[in-house]
Amino acid sequence: MTPSERGRLLAARELVVVDLTDAALAALLTALEVEHPTLEHPPFSGGPPTLRRARSVIRLAQRLRNTLDRYRCEVDAALVFESNDDDIPF
Repeated sequence: MTPSERGRLLAARELVVVDLTDAALAALLTALEVEHPTLEHPPFSGGPPTLRRARSVIRLAQRLRNTLDRYRCEVDAALVFESNDDDIPF
């Protein structure tokens, strides 16, 4: 871990959990794709109940991953803004 990464985590400790959650969601998506190789094939409706539920879980997991990514971007932007405030001479 670089000093910059360490400083980022000290300033926004929740990012550790955000990153762990994102990694767990990525593992879940991979596991579902391996279990249900027809997830990406039409028709996207119908099929056994497990396949239908897997499609729903994948949509929600991808949406959460996107939201977590946007949160990381907002935290990084706030940290940059705070570091720029340190340069003010008064």
